[in-house]
Amino acid sequence: MSTRKPSATARFINPPNILKQKVGTGGIDEALLDKSQNHIETADLDFTPFAQQFLTDFSALIKKAKATSDAALIAKMVAPIMQIKANGGMFRYQLLSDVADICLQFLEEIKTLDKDSLDVIEAHERTLQIILKHKLKGNGGAEGYALVKELDKACRRYFKKHKKPAKPGKK
Repeated sequence: MSTRKPSATARFINPPNILKQKVGTGGIDEALLDKSQNHIETADLDFTPFAQQFLTDFSALIKKAKATSDAALIAKMVAPIMQIKANGGMFRYQLLSDVADICLQFLEEIKTLDKDSLDVIEAHERTLQIILKHKLKGNGGAEGYALVKELDKACRRYFKKHKKPAKPGKK
């Protein structure tokens, strides 16, 4: 242990802000921001082909998982579901994004691909397929909310059935 006392006069060093030097100061013109926001709100871009490709990739991984039960496929399933979740709401497919979010949370928690986990994953996949097939934009209203609740309950039932063993010393 050191007996040395801290100095009464501290020296502060301000390092150069390299990023600020590169981009400069100021901001974005307010008119440009308004124009960009208006374009985002009014553009009629079709997200379904992209979402369908992500879902096709996800479906192929599920099919492979059913054949091999390879737990390493869980990490690969995360990528397409994450893309659907991240982009669904931006293209006015909030229900699609919400269902993908529940599936993503489920994938992040499971450790194995057994029959039960694959059943839950497939329920999410079928739901996403239906939303895309019928181009169900928005949050789905009361039916969408009920659907999201049921998928969440299915995940909870899985985790209740497949409890992790308690760690020693924990109650």
